[in-house]
Amino acid sequence: MAFKLNDRVKESSATTGTGTFTLGGAVSGFETFSAGIGGGNTTYYCIFETGTNNFEVGFGTLNGGASTLARTNIISSSNSDAAVNFAGATEVFCTVPGAKISLPKPEEYGSSSAPKIITVKVGTKTTAHPYSGQGSSSAYFFDGLESPAITFSGADSSYKYYYRFDQADSTNSGHPLRFYLEADKSTAYTTGVTTNGTAGSSGAYTQIAVDANTPNILYYQCSSHSYMGNFANTISNYANGNLTVGSKLIMPDVTSGKILIGDGTSYEESAVSGDATIASGGALTLANSGVSAASYTNSSITVDAKGRVTSASSGAAGVSAGFVTAMAIAL
Repeated sequence: MAFKLNDRVKESSATTGTGTFTLGGAVSGFETFSAGIGGGNTTYYCIFETGTNNFEVGFGTLNGGASTLARTNIISSSNSDAAVNFAGATEVFCTVPGAKISLPKPEEYGSSSAPKIITVKVGTKTTAHPYSGQGSSSAYFFDGLESPAITFSGADSSYKYYYRFDQADSTNSGHPLRFYLEADKSTAYTTGVTTNGTAGSSGAYTQIAVDANTPNILYYQCSSHSYMGNFANTISNYANGNLTVGSKLIMPDVTSGKILIGDGTSYEESAVSGDATIASGGALTLANSGVSAASYTNSSITVDAKGRVTSASSGAAGVSAGFVTAMAIAL
């Protein structure tokens, strides 16, 4: 099962009541749900009763043969947004509800058992491609769009969002779609990525499971040819490129006088301790050593193993006894 949308899918129906609709065949100039959506899949639908004001828009589920449509969830209708009790001939078609436009980038959940399906085909690259004139002369087309920039959703590791790139179409032969950290494919990304079959054959696909740790920028490219695809953005906790901060980096603990310390796996805020303190402006202040600030003559100085002066004192004034004896002998 998967969620799908498609253009010009419309069938007639003689079903009445509030239950599952039996689909009666494509209306002239349109295609069936079986051809456009596929058996066992889900989609948005609209039902309207010809010659009346009765309508219903919802989320529906097709049976295995796509001959019936279950009205799984009603989004809006002429019956105060409840199921409509249809009484006459109707037409059922695939649509995009207004909520898909009015809500800020809504994204239906795609589970491992019902991933979001993106139909992939390969065609000739045009000047509309972001890498026109570079690499391969071929391009990926997603649901008919030439190598679009796309956005992945997914935050909870227990409920990853699954996206399946269907490469069953014969045009995909020799062009396996894979993910990379760079457009030039320097580093392959394989976490949560699974593949099935051979590109261009029945059942072939590449699938990715997305959560908070998926890199915020991934590139989809052909593993055999260069610059056929584009990139995908993910709102995640993982930045795989250089991070540029426009003003200030705000950390969870903003106590004055702390620095970032690496512990082998991450950086955390930590107060400077021991023999120094650091001010919020960055000034480093060394602790007093216990030795008085002064100029020492013929001094006696004690230094510890860390190179710190721990004591200092001035010696006796004048020349030393040893020096006097040495001079007497010389004379």
